[in-house]
Amino acid sequence: VASAPPQAYDALEVKANYYAMIMLIDDQLARIVDVLRATGQLDNTLIVFMSDHGELLGDHGLILKGCRFFDGLVRVPLIFHWPGELRDGLRSQALVETLDVAPTLLEAAGLPIPASMQGRSLLPLMRGHTDPNQHKPCVVSEFKDSIGGPQHGDHSHGSMVFDGRFKSVVYHGHRIGELYDTASDPGEFNNLWDDPGARDLKTERLKAHLDAMMATVSTGPERDRKSTRLNSSHRT
Repeated sequence: VASAPPQAYDALEVKANYYAMIMLIDDQLARIVDVLRATGQLDNTLIVFMSDHGELLGDHGLILKGCRFFDGLVRVPLIFHWPGELRDGLRSQALVETLDVAPTLLEAAGLPIPASMQGRSLLPLMRGHTDPNQHKPCVVSEFKDSIGGPQHGDHSHGSMVFDGRFKSVVYHGHRIGELYDTASDPGEFNNLWDDPGARDLKTERLKAHLDAMMATVSTGPERDRKSTRLNSSHRT
């Protein structure tokens, strides 16, 4: 289990098994590409290589995919291949999210993107029409059952907001949290959450965290500007 102490498992065996799984995926992807090439479809196919989460694999003394928001878990591969349509060899440092994939595919297929979708198409970026290193001001990640254990056995909902430098993590319903300045602490070892010297920074980042989380709430159907608006008041 992810919360097991290091002495309870063979870390080298865990790593070996994980590397074997990566090799398996690579081999199967190669088979798909070989078939596309052999059938003349490779140059007319949009390939997306991605993952839904990372693996701690010993980072911070933890294994498996939960229950924190360290970079090894939330930063995942996202590779697009579409000859003639995308800028060849482009590498982007922009903040993007996996929910950006769906609107990207819709735009690539020439289909409308519903207004209710929170993701943003990556096609303008990948075609070189926009700054390849700018897409969103921040990214959001959530995890249910993010604490667990005998002390916090309420299956807490955890959320993370990262703006490219500061990462804030809130375990909702608890006073504990995490705040990292990845510019000076890229390994995420110095948690500033309870640091008296970072009180103003914490306040600022919690406001940004709240704004980012509220931006994930559905705004309902798209408004029709032609609709008539009436002023009304409630009387008792």
